[in-house]
Amino acid sequence: MDDIHSGKVDEAIHIILAIIISQQSERTEERRSYYDAVGPNAHEIMAKKGIEISKAVYFSYETFKTADHFVVIARALPESGMKGSIIYESETGKWTGIGDIREEWLP
Repeated sequence: MDDIHSGKVDEAIHIILAIIISQQSERTEERRSYYDAVGPNAHEIMAKKGIEISKAVYFSYETFKTADHFVVIARALPESGMKGSIIYESETGKWTGIGDIREEWLP
């Protein structure tokens, strides 16, 4: 069962990495600021930034700016068979697993 869950987490990590790149690009382009994509329409905002997550099955994704950095959160959906979240904080570069998400599965 751990291999199945770690595979689902790997999929989430790849999407989080795409969001990180998107946020970094946003900061360096004309806006020079990170963006917020939270709530039920987060996937629509991310799609406008080039990240298609509307069909994500195992996790929901949000990102938001705080001061001079951003945070990305992936929350496990019931279909994943897990409970918990993955959090990435750009200020520290730290990945955190909460609930069923094991730290050894994260970068």
